[in-house]
Amino acid sequence: MKTAEKRHALQALAFLAAAAAFFWWGLLAPRGTVFQLYDRDRHQVVFETDIRSGDRLRLEIEHSFEHIPWFEFYTVTDDLQFNLDAIAVAGYGAGIPAEMDVPTRVEGGLVWMEEINSLFPRFSWITSAKYMKGLALNGEEVFDFRSLPDASRIRGEIIMKRGYLS
Repeated sequence: MKTAEKRHALQALAFLAAAAAFFWWGLLAPRGTVFQLYDRDRHQVVFETDIRSGDRLRLEIEHSFEHIPWFEFYTVTDDLQFNLDAIAVAGYGAGIPAEMDVPTRVEGGLVWMEEINSLFPRFSWITSAKYMKGLALNGEEVFDFRSLPDASRIRGEIIMKRGYLS
């Protein structure tokens, strides 16, 4: 092979390597994780925020029959699932777990059931404009479910974002 041919071959190889690296960076490189609420009927994302392992979510609802506050507390696991840590509810009644084999205490007018450790890969909710209240991330309210149409079919999940050009 002549020197000019070698140089052209090396230039072509360098171009292909640079193109492959750009393609990977632009479309495939892990960019981070987001928590996403997706409306399954309207086929659209209604909320999205950055999230990572160790973050904490709090769901606030009102029990539809007892009309008492109900809170669920989740931690994002290392494998990006939702661990149900605790439930706090203002009493017992229809549909409220009363005999869970977990530590239970009463504080601030709420019955706390802790160390539940139930894993959820995603959430699937049918929302209520009246009874489903808010979602907090690390103590800050980030979404109000009452902003959605009643009976919205919402999926909540953690999505790995890829590529810096998308």
